Amino acid sequence: MPHKVLLVDDDKDILDLLKYNLEREGYTVMGERDSQQAVATAHSFQPDLIILDIMMPKVNGIEVCSQLRNLEEFKSTYIFFLTAKSEKYLQSEALEQGGDDYIEKITGLRALTHKVSTVLKKNLVIRKCIKHIDIGDLHVDRTKNLVYYRGKEVVLPKHEFELLYFMAQNPRKSIPHDSILHNIWGSEVYLFAKSIDTYINNIKQKIGAPLIAKQGNRYRLEGF
Repeated sequence: MPHKVLLVDDDKDILDLLKYNLEREGYTVMGERDSQQAVATAHSFQPDLIILDIMMPKVNGIEVCSQLRNLEEFKSTYIFFLTAKSEKYLQSEALEQGGDDYIEKITGLRALTHKVSTVLKKNLVIRKCIKHIDIGDLHVDRTKNLVYYRGKEVVLPKHEFELLYFMAQNPRKSIPHDSILHNIWGSEVYLFAKSIDTYINNIKQKIGAPLIAKQGNRYRLEGF
């Protein structure tokens, strides 16, 4: 059965554009313009992923997300935010209320479709609401953007931290180069595979352990 995606946005043009493009990717898509009806629509539609705009009349997207997360049936449903707002406090609040990812509309449609494909087709995890990840001797703390390995604190720049955080959510999974690229840098940035290798080598040197293996154009967090 095709994966189901629920879109919630009061802008009809954006809703139609998203629906058209996601249906082209093979998803069953339902659109909802009334944020007050979003939870009821989610109940009846039972989507695998929900994409919310933030700034909507009546009830904003963050409040809708909070309502959904308080219901047992939507505890593990993916919830992405797609919004024109870029303020950091809104991003933080969206994730704090249970959003799994925050995508700015300015980054374009491709970033969204790649992230949807990552979680629904490639079965990789993107859950930025998870604050702490423990895998063996590795501890990743998103609240402070710090990494600890065997008790040693390791400070990583933003992209290195996000790369390791993404891989730590998918341990022992073979992650394609394009999934790393689009989920860390976005669809408008092009990096050669060797550029990602540089970031990964920096991570390994700073942590002091060869935690990330490469095979062809795929990468895997292993050794746990």
